[in-house]
Amino acid sequence: MSLLKNDFHPSLEYKVIYIFRINDHEHKGLLKIGEATVHTKKEVNELTPNSNELNYAARERIDSYTSTAGIRYDLLHTELAVLKSKGHLKAFRDYKVHDVLKRSGIKQKFFDTNKKQNEWFKVDLETAKLAIKAVKEGKRAIGQETITEGINPIIFRPEQRDAIDKTIKQFKKHDRMLWNAKMRFGKTLSALQVAKEMQFDRSIIVTHRPVVSEGWFDDFNKIFYDKPEYKFGSHKKGESIQNLILNEDKFVYFASIQDLRGSSQVGGNYEKTQKSIKPIGILLLLMKHMKVHKPI
Repeated sequence: MSLLKNDFHPSLEYKVIYIFRINDHEHKGLLKIGEATVHTKKEVNELTPNSNELNYAARERIDSYTSTAGIRYDLLHTELAVLKSKGHLKAFRDYKVHDVLKRSGIKQKFFDTNKKQNEWFKVDLETAKLAIKAVKEGKRAIGQETITEGINPIIFRPEQRDAIDKTIKQFKKHDRMLWNAKMRFGKTLSALQVAKEMQFDRSIIVTHRPVVSEGWFDDFNKIFYDKPEYKFGSHKKGESIQNLILNEDKFVYFASIQDLRGSSQVGGNYEKTQKSIKPIGILLLLMKHMKVHKPI
């Protein structure tokens, strides 16, 4: 009797707000904001956004009305639909989020004449997340200056997604992975996604180009747009490797093979490449003191 009493934990029920997209022409630029129910033994503070429990509940709900039609979708965000009101926890429904979006000037998209499918909005992920935040803060709208456009996760092609998934699986047991990929495959974007999903604190990407181009900075922002704790670094753009190390930042640092060859530490010409010696010297020193996965 005492064992039963100690081992029994009642299941709790919470509402979950989910956001997903369908990657076809008809749904381009649109996100759906809906709700699901999660049954769990965990407390509210344990159910963090995009946790396994919330994602499972959302997928179970979405699959219930998409699987028969063979619709492929991307689940972008899940969050517990709970707010604090007068010191007490209170649940809210998805229509509260819809109301904030509409009052903020965000347009709905209806796919039927009866306007029953009212959960689709012409909105990006960051703005939709701000609408959820507004509900939790008791606000009826979000400020126009905070509304963004097009800030959504990258849509990876099937072959890119396959490379990402296989690499993550490989890195859980080993520290090497080789991609035999053609030009324009999207190796940088895919590698950055691996670093993000595996939550690497410090990543170094060595490129073959003499100068780290603007494109690397753009690629970094496309992947880490929702992770402000991560910093971009390179010899000429972003933060310096010195500051990244001293400040103990989470970062992705880009360096060229030409810079590495120029360093006296690897037999290069110090006078010819004097400007690159200091940062690359520190980069090599850093690599000695941190766990670094082999180049992809």
